[in-house]
Amino acid sequence: MKIDDEWNVDAILSLLGGTIFHFIVGVKIMWGNITPYVTSYLVLFDPNVTYYNTLHVYTGVFLGQSLTMYVGGKLENKVGPRISSYIGATIISGCTYLSSYCTTLRSLVVLQAFVGVGIGLSYSAALICGFNHFKNNKGLVTGVITTGAGLGPFLSGLMATSYVNPNNIPVDTLTGLYSPSSAVVARVPGMFKLLGIAYGIAGFVGASLLIPKFIDKSNKDDTNEAISYIAPVDPLFVGSEEVDYEGTPLTANNGGVEFDLYDKTINGAETRQSSETIKSILHHKKHGNRGHHQRYGSRVKIEVRFELTTAQMISDSLCWLVIATGICTSVPGFYVAATYKSFGLIYIEDDHFITVIGCLSCLGLGVSRPLWGIIADKIGHFETLEYTAYAYPAVMLVYSLMSMFSFWSGTATKVAFGCSVCTMFILWGSSGCLMPTIVSFLFGDKHLGTNYGFVFLVYGVLCVIIIDNAGNSGYDFGFLNFFFIAVSFVGAALCSHLRYLTSKVKDEKILRHHRSTSSVHSML
Repeated sequence: MKIDDEWNVDAILSLLGGTIFHFIVGVKIMWGNITPYVTSYLVLFDPNVTYYNTLHVYTGVFLGQSLTMYVGGKLENKVGPRISSYIGATIISGCTYLSSYCTTLRSLVVLQAFVGVGIGLSYSAALICGFNHFKNNKGLVTGVITTGAGLGPFLSGLMATSYVNPNNIPVDTLTGLYSPSSAVVARVPGMFKLLGIAYGIAGFVGASLLIPKFIDKSNKDDTNEAISYIAPVDPLFVGSEEVDYEGTPLTANNGGVEFDLYDKTINGAETRQSSETIKSILHHKKHGNRGHHQRYGSRVKIEVRFELTTAQMISDSLCWLVIATGICTSVPGFYVAATYKSFGLIYIEDDHFITVIGCLSCLGLGVSRPLWGIIADKIGHFETLEYTAYAYPAVMLVYSLMSMFSFWSGTATKVAFGCSVCTMFILWGSSGCLMPTIVSFLFGDKHLGTNYGFVFLVYGVLCVIIIDNAGNSGYDFGFLNFFFIAVSFVGAALCSHLRYLTSKVKDEKILRHHRSTSSVHSML
């Protein structure tokens, strides 16, 4: 399929609809902006509530999303992207509106967890719909659609602050909270109602524009069937081999054990290139690998399919390396998104300034995602993720040392804070943009909804545990900032290892052959 054939009216509308729908998918990122307002409001009913306690609201949203991402993939496969998005939009907007009636931390956590459920049920729908329309530009599609996850919090954050604190009333310098008698506190319930209505409008408009693509499975040119491989018993395979350059099954025999390797590439030079790749692999297995490290190719008997089911993916240890990489490259970003305003107000007594910085950061996160997708399509998804992972701890160090700038001038503190927060959000956005496509590349498209749902489930739950324990630890922001810097360094190292194991692969078709002839069990 040529790229020109992909850009039709249905595809463009689906791309637009997915972007609009992701306006409400990214609402959890906005929590860091409204946490001083909500915390101050809850103190009216429970004086013991602190910023660290209200981290549970943020992690509740994320936990709800994590627990239902897998179910969301199943739901999309059953009812299609549009219906699953309608369901998600209803839950997200309804529970946000109902949050206006909460007077306890527990009730707010429960309702916001259901907001996360709505996000989880509908998160993958727009991405899968876009992937079906654009087979050749997955990085760009992921980047464009997830732009909404940054644009939504940008607009919602400005809306919330403009409504709740239009006069830029400062927090109390001793408590870091707004006075119970402040007009800011009184407007919090109305803020939730306003946001709930806005989420409902954006969600239903975006969902209505999603147009599922009909895939004729009888047309082999448009299908993407599984590649299967069963390793021979003898790791130094000596037997017969047969190569067909027209994409027919390749067969080999080793002591009565046969395996089939299908080359489903159809067009011209790509077919010859892929067939040559397979022929090289078979030749390599025939003559063995003596005298040097066998980076690809397993000495373990395995069965791998490019279109892995979730059960098959779980049995592949590469899945768990991807999850570990996702945790360590994402959890520092989630932590900063939840606490930047609480941390910043310690040194900067200007709510409007920090709000603008937070909203611009969300905008930067969203706008940068298509750029990350384009870069990834050019140089490789694994390399792009690795470069951003190494940059993140350096920028976070500047953010953590912001107190040092307060000795110079207020302007220096604002510049350091603003630049570091915006840059961290932009770098953080690369992980959310690239991880779905990496899962697609490694484990296939057919079960992407459930596969990415499982990956998100595990790494999401673990991120929630890490952030919640950080909030309950009693440590101040200074210690926690440096803890997450250390986590981000681990993430960078894992990115390097993941790129090493997958090599410099830019072409998804070639990556299929790497996956079908290698086992990460032997590499780790």
